[in-house]
Order: sequence, then structure tokens, then C-alpha cells
Amino acid sequence: MSGSREKYLELLRKLPFQAIADTPTVRYYTDWKEYEARLDSEYADEPDEVAEFLRDLRSEANVVLDVDVSITGLPKGVAAERIEDYVDGEGLKPFTLIEVANKMTAYHAYRWREGVKITVEEGADFGRIVLFSGSGRDGYVGHHILLDVGEGAKGEIVFVDYAGESGGLKTLLAEIRVNPKAEVNLVTLVHHGKNKPVYALRAVEVLAQASVESLFFAAGGKMTRFQDDNLINGRLARFEMKASNVARPATKSDIILSTLHKGPESEGVVKARGIVIGDGYLAQRGAAVLYDEASLAASEVESYVTLLSEKGKGYAVPVLEIHTGEITRAGHSAAVASLGEEFTFYLKTRGLSEDEITGLLIEGVASFSGVAEKLAIPFTELIK
Repeated sequence: MSGSREKYLELLRKLPFQAIADTPTVRYYTDWKEYEARLDSEYADEPDEVAEFLRDLRSEANVVLDVDVSITGLPKGVAAERIEDYVDGEGLKPFTLIEVANKMTAYHAYRWREGVKITVEEGADFGRIVLFSGSGRDGYVGHHILLDVGEGAKGEIVFVDYAGESGGLKTLLAEIRVNPKAEVNLVTLVHHGKNKPVYALRAVEVLAQASVESLFFAAGGKMTRFQDDNLINGRLARFEMKASNVARPATKSDIILSTLHKGPESEGVVKARGIVIGDGYLAQRGAAVLYDEASLAASEVESYVTLLSEKGKGYAVPVLEIHTGEITRAGHSAAVASLGEEFTFYLKTRGLSEDEITGLLIEGVASFSGVAEKLAIPFTELIK
């Protein structure tokens, strides 16, 4: 353990999991006890087995992180190197875009061991990069990803956050910078097993005249907290996301999808759809924040959650903060709805069974983001 990490040990001891309650009525949307119980986990020695439906995607991956790091077959104009500690030099470094502000970020900062820094050359038409973050069998893994997309570069990034069915703990922090005039399609698949809590925090910085089209799918596990902070910092920067979040039975997910504007005339849109199956739990949250610098910016956030059972719990929580006197537009909307008897009865009169009705609703939400189609994975595999 290097000396540069010792400062984070002190923060780990001092910082809380969360400084304040989420709302007056909901103390925490994240069940922090699941993480607290596993902070003493030993490092995993072996990787988790990967679910069969993801093995082809893992084989295709240019960068794989589990208990080790492998790099292979990078597209032209893309370079990658393993990082095991805090690095010097130019460009992105760990905790450039992310602040160590709570116990789990301090824990990660102190303990992460597998990391990678990926750099895309200016103007590169890089096609497709696949990043696969796996997990360790019955132990702790901490992954840190840095990705710097050069000015004017174009291409697709597939970002997979996977946790297998063994126990243990995983932390994943990713910092992505999309430099001016770059164009990125970001496809994210989060799929976690039912025995391993995962804490993930990703920051995506979008600079002047750059654009990011983001497709996002999450099926959480034992306790999944995935926070996606999209920092729209450049003039005329653009970010648009479509998200599908599925809470399967006996799983808990807190998914936070935000656009944070500092760029003048920037634009951010988040449209999220969620569904809770059986006794699953889903908090689908998002903030659109327009800071003082973001004059004439535009931002929208939508969050809709459907409950398929009285046993399930779902929250749709949008937040809109405007700190500038000049905006182009800003709005938010949210709703949590149950599968009502009248609606079910109407569809049954049209010849559909209850299982068919439920299946159609799940398919509609799971397909909303477009991730399953983009990755050619049947949605039924994603919700198993």
C-alpha cells in the first residue's frame, strides 16, 4: 500500500456513508448496512464466473477488469495502460472528476487495486471500445477506470458493470472526459448478482461542442448503487440519455442519473423508465442542476416507475435546481404507478393472460433504453 493512500484511510474512518437523509420520509434510498457488513472483506483471488449470455461480450472486450486487468485488440487511435496506483503526468488522473466525499469513495480510494487508463487520440474514428468490469469470487475487488476521448474523436463505448453470484463486495469508479467536438455513443449495461453489494460511481465530463448519446440498462442485485454524474461543462455541449432499470425479485437498486450543467447553451436530457418485479426495490433518481455559469442551458429529467406487485417498492425522484437567471428550458416529471385492476381487466378482455400482460410491461421497460437491442441480448436474459 503506497503512502499516497494513507490519507484516504483517515477519511474512511471519519466520513459517513451519507451526510444527510434523502428526504424527510425516506432516511436512505441505499441500504448502507449491506456495504458496512463487508468492509473487512479480503481481496478476491479468483474471478467470478460470467453468466452465459454475457460471455461473448466479455470475449469481445478490449479491456477486462476482474481480479486482474487484461488489454487486447484496441482499435486504431486508442491506447490503454494498466494503473495500479495514483499516477502523475498529463491528462486524467484518479479523482480528477470525482470527489472523495463519503465512506464508500474513501474506501475505494484506499483499497482499489485494478485500474486502467484509456486514451483516444484527437480526431480518431475509433469504432467501438468494449470495457468489461467483472467481479471477484467471495472477496473484494475495486476497479478504477480513466477514459480520455480526444478532441474531435468519434465512436461507441460499451461499458459493462457485471457482478457474479458469489458473495463479497465490489466498488467501481469511472472518470470519462469527452473533449471538445468529440461525439460518443455510450452504451451501459449493469447486471449484478443477488449476493454481492456493488457501489459504482461514474462521472462523464462533456466539454465544448461535444455530444454524448447514452443508453443505460441496469438490473441490480443484493444492493446496487450506481450513480451516474454527467458533467455538462462546455459551451454547446450536449448529453442525452435513455435508461431502463429493472428490479428483479429479492434485489435492491438505487440508480441516480444526473445532468450537472456549467456550460453555457448546453443541453441535457434524461428519460428513465423503471419496473419492479415481485418484492424487488428500486429507487430511480436524477437531478438536473443548472449552475450560475450555465446561461441559456436546457435540461429535462423524466422518471417513471411501474410496480407489478404490492410486495415491491419503487421511488421516482427527479430534482430540478436552477441557479442561473437565464435558461432556454428546464423541466422534470415523475410518477410511480401500480398495475391496476381496471387496466388488467381491460387487457384480459382483449384476450391477454395475466402472464402475457406482465411480460409485455417488462419488455416495454427493458427495451426502452435500446441497450438489449444494441448488444443483441434478449431482454429475457437481462431480467433473469
